[in-house]
Amino acid sequence: MQITIHARPQPPKPGDFQYGNIESPYGVNTQYFTKNGKPFLPVAGELHFSRLPRERWREALLAMRECGVNTVSTYVFWNHHNEEKGQFDFSGNRDIAAFLSLCRSLSLPVVLRIGPWCHGEVVRGGFPKRIARMPRRRTDAPRYLAAVREYWQRLFCEVEPFLDGETVIGLQLENEYTGPTSHLRTLRRLAEEIGFRVPFFTMTAWPSGVPDREFLPMAGGYPDAPWARGKKALAPNNRFAITPARSEDEIGADLLRGARRKTENAYSDVPYASCEIGPGNQVTQHRRPYISEKDGWGVGFAKFASGMNWLGYYMFCGGANPPGSRLEENRRTGYPNNYPVIDYDFQAPISRYGECRPHGDRLRLLHLFAESFEPDICTMQPFFPTWPSASPRDTSFLKCSVRVNDAGYGYFFCSTYEKGLLYPDFSDVRVRVQLPEKTVELPALDIPAGSIFFYPFGIRLGRVRFDYILAQPIAKTVQNGETTCWFLAVPGVAPRYSVGGREYAAPVKKAGVRVEDVRLCFLPDEAARQFHLLRGEARLISGTVLQDGEQAFVVRRGADIAGTLDFAPCGARRLPCAHELYSHGKRRYYRLKLPGDILTGRRDVELEFAFSGLNVQVFSGQTLLNDHFNIDSRFRMRLREYQSFLERDDTLVFRTVPRTRFGVSNVYCEKPLPLYENTLRLLRASVIEAEEI
Repeated sequence: MQITIHARPQPPKPGDFQYGNIESPYGVNTQYFTKNGKPFLPVAGELHFSRLPRERWREALLAMRECGVNTVSTYVFWNHHNEEKGQFDFSGNRDIAAFLSLCRSLSLPVVLRIGPWCHGEVVRGGFPKRIARMPRRRTDAPRYLAAVREYWQRLFCEVEPFLDGETVIGLQLENEYTGPTSHLRTLRRLAEEIGFRVPFFTMTAWPSGVPDREFLPMAGGYPDAPWARGKKALAPNNRFAITPARSEDEIGADLLRGARRKTENAYSDVPYASCEIGPGNQVTQHRRPYISEKDGWGVGFAKFASGMNWLGYYMFCGGANPPGSRLEENRRTGYPNNYPVIDYDFQAPISRYGECRPHGDRLRLLHLFAESFEPDICTMQPFFPTWPSASPRDTSFLKCSVRVNDAGYGYFFCSTYEKGLLYPDFSDVRVRVQLPEKTVELPALDIPAGSIFFYPFGIRLGRVRFDYILAQPIAKTVQNGETTCWFLAVPGVAPRYSVGGREYAAPVKKAGVRVEDVRLCFLPDEAARQFHLLRGEARLISGTVLQDGEQAFVVRRGADIAGTLDFAPCGARRLPCAHELYSHGKRRYYRLKLPGDILTGRRDVELEFAFSGLNVQVFSGQTLLNDHFNIDSRFRMRLREYQSFLERDDTLVFRTVPRTRFGVSNVYCEKPLPLYENTLRLLRASVIEAEEI
């Protein structure tokens, strides 16, 4: 297979943007972003502070930072803080000032998504009930704007100390807005009158199509669409494709209802940025996609390969709605979907309990590359071969790109993965990059089906110019005159490198091979997933790593204490939230009696159950503590955040329901759940341990 990519790198232009209203270290041109005058790739991970216990904020942020997140984005839901007129709550888990102070101390700038309307799977999109009932909401209607002003003025009092151009660096106004952009400009004027000052005012780029020079347009794309109608697997739709297109047909489709999109040409002189790359999906009652490791990092990889220079992930860390709040989106409030009352884990790279999942490990490698191996990657423009077909089902050609500069130095990206679609193996792939002054011939390559990877060509490391290195770069350090580079040996692709037109096979081992003043270290796939740079030293560590100043810890599962717990079926109980089980099948009840000292001296305890039913709810007395929509026949929960409930009552009650053939519990499950079965079995109770490293 011969592929030709015509590359014509162009210098960036300043652009006529008015994204900010404050002097700051951050800048932007028509191609990429800068910080202190140097190219900068924001990696923004979404975490909702009001959906996490504040005592877990720090470790969640540390876990995100270890995955390469350098910016935090968060919704500020109106109804989390101001449900009743004149009554505001910025205490406890809702303390945004405390959250921003913590982010500042960890050198993590923040993008605040302040609405007024947010969505975020929150009831009424985050509107208080009185606002949701208001006529002409989300318009320039004076009554609505007066209510927004009152809320934002109180919010401003909380965040004003952090509007320094370095802590809060972005402000998203509205979300998925289908009306005229003039309303967004009205909201910006209102925010500025109140006193908000930020380097970037942003807007979601769907569905309005044409960007406004006052708002940085933020794109998105997800591995699946659990909000979609129907109860069958979605047809492939290039969700994982490397492509010059920036818009994504499905994002927001539950609310946009076919709003027309305009052409891509409007974005040709606007930097490519995102606020909603989906490294996970929140399941709905009627659609339950399972996010595999490749699903969880494949969309972000494709966007990066396609030239995205602000990687914004939604969600990067999962969360939970506050018990007793009833703040979840549901059809009873006029929305198209039913979500869990409590659970908002989102199958995110960092779970709601702070565990780094396999796709978090994969994303860490991608972000480490952009931080330590190629900090100037954002200056390299993307170029693509001509697609012979736009059909999402056409697997006859390779989805690929290069990001390259005019000197012929760059990276080749390719993917043969699409959820729900089987690609063939591609044999003898030969890529020619046609630059204005030269032609670069890349090595012949066999690419296995399901591959997602990239490799460098024309790269100078130390004193050595490499024609190419056939392995995925991870990180680079320079010490005592030696440049050490770590690579992932791509499964099915034998690593090799070329210098001066001569090719060499590369050994797959941590010790690597020395080429003059350069050491190339090639790691097998499983080992590479454990790669961390710990105080500048390469380490292979299994578990969730947290670096906090000079200290570093790894958090892992330890001893199984399930044998000390009393778990058994029990009689029916009269409990709230019966409707939210979304099944007419027969309920079953279980009780778990916990030792009073189960958390004493322990970081946490994780319960893991085998679960064959559809949904499970967990109660302490009459309070719904937790719930779960089954996606993989497993249910996991940790106990620490429920400690105050356990101190009052040492018994938890579980209520479960089965999936049925008809009615509301006839649902789509990517991993099929058996009909009418409904068992819950405690598999293990793991002590969660933290070890200093």
